[in-house]
Formats: sequence, structure tokens, C-alpha cells
Amino acid sequence: MISKLKKNLTILLSALFCVLYIGGLVMFNWGKYESCLMDLRRQVRLEVSEVGLKQIENSHGAALELDALDYSIFHVKKKDAKVELYSNHLPDIDEQTQYEYAQKIADNWKKPMEFWRITNITKQGKSGRYVVLISVYPAVRAVIPTVVASIGLALVGMLLLILLTNLLSKRMVRPVEQTLSAEKKFMSNASHELKTPLTVISTNAQLLEQEIGENRHLVYIRQETDQMIEMVNKMLTLMHLDAPVEQTVFKRFRADEAVFDVIFPMESIAYEKKLTLESEVEEGMELTGDENQIRQLLTILLDNAITYTPEGGVIRIIASVRMRRFQLSVTNTGDEIPKEQQERLFERFYRADEARVNDGSHFGLGLSIAGSIVANHHGKIWVESKDGQNTFRVLMPSGK
Repeated sequence: MISKLKKNLTILLSALFCVLYIGGLVMFNWGKYESCLMDLRRQVRLEVSEVGLKQIENSHGAALELDALDYSIFHVKKKDAKVELYSNHLPDIDEQTQYEYAQKIADNWKKPMEFWRITNITKQGKSGRYVVLISVYPAVRAVIPTVVASIGLALVGMLLLILLTNLLSKRMVRPVEQTLSAEKKFMSNASHELKTPLTVISTNAQLLEQEIGENRHLVYIRQETDQMIEMVNKMLTLMHLDAPVEQTVFKRFRADEAVFDVIFPMESIAYEKKLTLESEVEEGMELTGDENQIRQLLTILLDNAITYTPEGGVIRIIASVRMRRFQLSVTNTGDEIPKEQQERLFERFYRADEARVNDGSHFGLGLSIAGSIVANHHGKIWVESKDGQNTFRVLMPSGK
């Protein structure tokens, strides 16, 4: 849980900071490019002013020589606002496209216009306006070193941001981690402390029953202590599964045999409740994992199905290995589980319907243990509920 929280926080903070950082670099480079375009237009205006519009008009644009730039000059007639090409030094753009650009500028004097690969300036002369189309490549070339440097900075910055957010997420999660650690330690200590006196009470109750004979008060004591011992054992199991110890050594085992070893003893319980128990288990399938935990997982799911299936209902177990994935499903007929409750089923001490099962034998820990077992095997578990059926599905790597 804590590692997942750290991971999600790191991803979220890294994404946020990276977007802000890269966005800042993009805005900086765009501002640099716009600045270069302004310098380019200023340079052309100075050249036009030095040569003079009269000389440009008399020479049909030949007097203006911008050796370092690609450009073209258009004259806009006063009478009909039609453009006329004076000089063309834009080899990368065909004349028809240049005419279209120039005409759009002539028709929209007051509106600044920019085009793909082209910027422009306008000048007012005695015989009409002049439009100079200028290639933006000089501005692009001027900004390329900045862009390259920004890419380098972006890569280095993103790496540093990821490291920083990782450290930041650890500090943010630390109080939660300490609280959960203290809670787990308390639960573990309390469970261990409770287990011994409960065992003593149960044993003494048995001895008293042997001495004085059957007594309903002793029966009640034994029933209650047995239920408490069961709850304590489940709590200790959860503590063991959550403890940050070395990972259990997984071994290869016959998964079909493990499944049948759980199903067969449960058939008598299902028969007593007048339930139909069906199974479809792939023969010879193998799984790499903790065999005892897998047995416990199926026991929890099957016990849960038997508990919540009404008399005359059907329970179906399907287990197989497909594409190196162990697939397990336990389906039972009965009341559908509301969608808002489905995600909470794997929380500790959560029971979807307190009224349905009130025999004291279920404490809301079974499905939480199942979820922890699946997580330890790098799989996922979820529930589906529709058409009067509830299905618990498990998907995990089968290993090699």
C-alpha cells in the first residue's frame, strides 16, 4: 500500500513539475523566436528606408538587395488593391502561394498576419503600399542553438525533477507510513498477546467439560474462544503478508491438485446447505508461487461463496492457465453486490451486508487476506456482479 502510494505520488508530482518545466522552456523558446522575427523585420525596414520607396518603385524592386535573406516584393495598387509582383527571391515558395499571401495582407492591412515559413512588413508609398514577404529561416537558424540547449536542459531537468519528486513523495508519505507501521505493530502485538490466554481458556473449558460433563455454559465459552482464536489467526496472517520481510520463495507446483484439495472437503458443506458445486479445472496445470497461500486463497473465495449463496443455489469454480496467466473464478448465485461496495470488499473488517451473516464466524478479514495473497503473487483480484450472479476473478502470472 505504501509503495503504491509513493509510486503514484512520484508519478503525479513528476508529471506536474515536468509539464510546468517543459512548458516554461517552450514559452522561453517561442519568445526567443518571436524576438528573432522582430529583429528580422526591423532589419528589412531599415534596408527599405535606406534605399527609399521611390527608388524601389522605379526599379520594380531591383534596388532593394537583401543578400542574406530570401524575400519577395509586392506592390499594392491604390485603385483596386490588387497586388503586383516586383521582385521574387523566394525559391522555396511558388509564385501562386506568394500572390495569395500578399493579397490576404493587402485585404487586411490593420490585422497582423503570419504565414507558414513567411513573415512580412508593409510600407506606404505614393503610388500604393508595398508588401515584403520574408522567409523566417534566418530566425529559425538563430533560435536553433537555444532549442538544442533547451532540450538538453529539459532532459537533465526532468531527471532531477524525478529524483526530487521521489524524495519529496517519500517525505510526504513518511507520516502515513509511520502511523500504519505503529498500527500494524500494535495489531501484531495485541494478536500475539491475545492468542495465549484464549488458548488457555479454550483448553481449560475442555478439561472442565471432561470433569463435570456436558455443560451449555462451557459450550458457549468454547464457541466464543474458538471464534476469537480464528479472528486472531487471521489478523496474524494479514500482519505476516504485509510485513516488509524477504519475499517468500516461490516453487513450481501442480495447481490443479491444490484446487481439488480445497474443493473436495468443501463439497460436504455445500451439500448440507443444498448447494450445487460445479468445477472446471484444467488438468496438469502448473503454477509458480506459494502453494499454501494459493490453497488459502481458494478456501477464502469458496467459503465466501458458500456463505452468501442461498439454499438451492449454484457455485462454479473455473481454474486454468492461459498465455502464462493463472486464471481463477468463483461464481455463486445470489443477491448482486452493489457497485459502490465492490471496491471496498477487499478492505479489512469490511462486510458488504452485516445482516445477512451474523453468526460471529466472519470478521471481514477473509477477502482482505485474499487480496494480500494475490498482491504478493503480482496479480490482481476483482469482483463482477450481474444477472443474479457474483464472480470473484483472480489473474496472476503462472511463472516458468
